[in-house]
Amino acid sequence: MTKSPAPTPPKFPRGGVRAPSPDQIEDEATLRGALFEGDWPALAALHSVTFAGCVFRRVNLTGSVWERVRLLDVRFEDCDLSGARWTDVSLERVEVTGSRLLGLQAAGVRLRHVRLTRVHAPLSVWQRADAAHLHLNGCDLSEASFMDAKLPGAVLRDCRLHRSDLRGAQLDGADLRGSALGGLRAGAADLQGVTVEAAQVLDLAHLLGVQVEERPGGA
Repeated sequence: MTKSPAPTPPKFPRGGVRAPSPDQIEDEATLRGALFEGDWPALAALHSVTFAGCVFRRVNLTGSVWERVRLLDVRFEDCDLSGARWTDVSLERVEVTGSRLLGLQAAGVRLRHVRLTRVHAPLSVWQRADAAHLHLNGCDLSEASFMDAKLPGAVLRDCRLHRSDLRGAQLDGADLRGSALGGLRAGAADLQGVTVEAAQVLDLAHLLGVQVEERPGGA
């Protein structure tokens, strides 16, 4: 069983972060120590861009299309990535807090030392994601898809996983304690090595082919 230590937090430049010039944002560019706040139309479509030591604060990235983007030592604060499409995107030492990821399309994303806190991400797609040192806290992942994702040792604490799809996912050592698992879609084999609380077992009974009933009175 794989147990995952807490993700390593992002590292930022000693001199802090500063707003870049819009003309710095172009395909194949590398932006270091950049601060993005508010509206940034230049971020709507990116190809082969690297963000290193950057902060996104209250940025509207709804419907944005990022391809082959690398996020290294990055923090998203109160951003909106609803409907965004990520193709061949890599995240390393990334934190996302208080943000909306409704319907985010992130199939095949690579996640290393990533923490999501109070993120609203129903209907998001993480199929075939490859994760290590992934922690999610207080997130809404209702009807999200993690089919065939590699999530060994992932911690999903106090999250909402109503009708989330974990079929085919690798979850050895994953910790789902405190999360709402009603309607979870997974097979018994998918849940091998997963840690849950006793109170959550009833939500998983249908996956194990077990029927739960009260004992008749007087029996």
